[in-house]
Amino acid sequence: MTKFQDMVYERPDFDKAIAEGQNHLNQLQNAMDGQEFFDALQKLEKLTRHLATQSTLVSIRHSINTKDEFYNTEQDLWDEIGPRLQELAAKQAEIMLASPFRAQVDKKYGPHLLEKMEVALKAFKPIIMDDLVEENKLVSEYEKLLASALIEYEGQTYNLSAMQPFTESTDRATRKKANNAVWGWLAERVDKLDELYDKLVKIRHGIGLKLGYDNFIPVAYARMGRTDWTPEDAKVYRKQIVDHVVPLTQKLYKEQSRRIGIPDMKNYDVSLEFLSGNPKPQGQEDYLVNHASKMYKELSKETEEFFNTMTSQQLMDLTTKPGKATGGYMTFLPDYKVPFIFSNFNGTSGDVDVLTHEAGHAFQGFLQRDVELMAIAEYTSEVAEIHSMSMEFFTHPWMEGFFGPDTEKYYYSHVSDALKFLPYGASVDAFQEWVYENPNATPAQRRAQYRKIEKIYMPHLDYDGFDYLEKGGRWQKQGHIYFAPFYYLDYTLAQVVALQYFVWSMKDKQAAWQSYVTLCRESGRVPFKQLVPKSGLESPFVDGTIAKVTPGLEHYMDSLDKTKIQ
Repeated sequence: MTKFQDMVYERPDFDKAIAEGQNHLNQLQNAMDGQEFFDALQKLEKLTRHLATQSTLVSIRHSINTKDEFYNTEQDLWDEIGPRLQELAAKQAEIMLASPFRAQVDKKYGPHLLEKMEVALKAFKPIIMDDLVEENKLVSEYEKLLASALIEYEGQTYNLSAMQPFTESTDRATRKKANNAVWGWLAERVDKLDELYDKLVKIRHGIGLKLGYDNFIPVAYARMGRTDWTPEDAKVYRKQIVDHVVPLTQKLYKEQSRRIGIPDMKNYDVSLEFLSGNPKPQGQEDYLVNHASKMYKELSKETEEFFNTMTSQQLMDLTTKPGKATGGYMTFLPDYKVPFIFSNFNGTSGDVDVLTHEAGHAFQGFLQRDVELMAIAEYTSEVAEIHSMSMEFFTHPWMEGFFGPDTEKYYYSHVSDALKFLPYGASVDAFQEWVYENPNATPAQRRAQYRKIEKIYMPHLDYDGFDYLEKGGRWQKQGHIYFAPFYYLDYTLAQVVALQYFVWSMKDKQAAWQSYVTLCRESGRVPFKQLVPKSGLESPFVDGTIAKVTPGLEHYMDSLDKTKIQ
């Protein structure tokens, strides 16, 4: 039961570790029987877990305080060494796929493990190692740039996360001023943001060419581990969103406009959902964590054990502070068999979302903490986000403890925001597809194309003449576009699955929950298109799935007490 602060980081002797890994690979390749083969595999697994743990400790502590020089240096070193470790993983995959013991691997661990190895090899060859190092450095530079934000506002200094409450103010002048301060900070750095992204696109395009593809897109899909869906599937899915979700969300925005009494909503008005103010949690971190403990105790035995571990071992860093990286995430520490949650509490409803969303990720990791090989538990991002987004909805019955009199508003906004998110997420994917199909486009052309796409998916947006946004700069604040290309559509796919769980849970809570727990345990063992129907749900890729789920959601929102939603 080691607390996070007591977990020891010690920089590995990288040359020694890689030599040890190569020795285990030789044993794996030259094994005379199954016993020798699986013994070598376990030795590789032990080494891999240890290196992953040390790397993750650096990553967490670096993101908690990007000004910490020690962990800055260590993060830079891991950025350098990462491609060499990736090369070891690629060699392991090659050996296992060509091994005379392949059938035994298939029988012992299931066929999807080898499928994942096959697709991983499509994204790596030693020839791209220098490119991967440079890509890592550019991503770290972007993250440091956003973490460095110091925005002067009303005589105080805030980071990007801490500005969020002002952008949700009930006072329109305050919203506009805060909105302009946030986007103004990015606009002042547009040249640097353009430079970083331009370099990333060029490097990634070069990687695609070196690996034998016409562009980076097949590499991106392979990196994401997608074994069972393609860019063509993505196009069909995005069309469903344009056809069925965009009209619904435009209706929701019109209702919002009437609700807040602003017929000509600008982009800085969209963040205010209710004239009486957006739902706010009833306390700060300690209060929220205490109620979350009660919630997870009552939800199930599994969640009680999980959250007790998170609190007793101090496996969360939740509140925003200067120098802290933006955003939120869950990660896993293999040697300690525990997850870790990182976020930026700022007094908005997003604080509660973290305790459900990131906790959903962490809960699934906790359920699979004893898996024999880490690679078995590796799953695609659209599977991962099912864990988090579904947990948001399964915890609805406990929201009153977080929001008190704002509970009904939270219920409405949570479902409404989930639907509104789908077009945005799809727009990010459509934009990235265009970017990597047109790698020589100029920064201005990229921004113009994003604005064109934005008008298809979010035609309501009016930037009130703010030049940076009018010219398509909004995407530069979306970190995934820089550090995780083609990830963002996965959020939307998982959202469609999570919304199905929500509708199901309103009819049969226990059956829906058991399906969810089973899905969490099965994740990584079968791919997305098999996992979802196996769990009693419909794949978002099937035309008509979205059209089936939206009526139930509209009915739910209509059933809420309108006197409390204003």
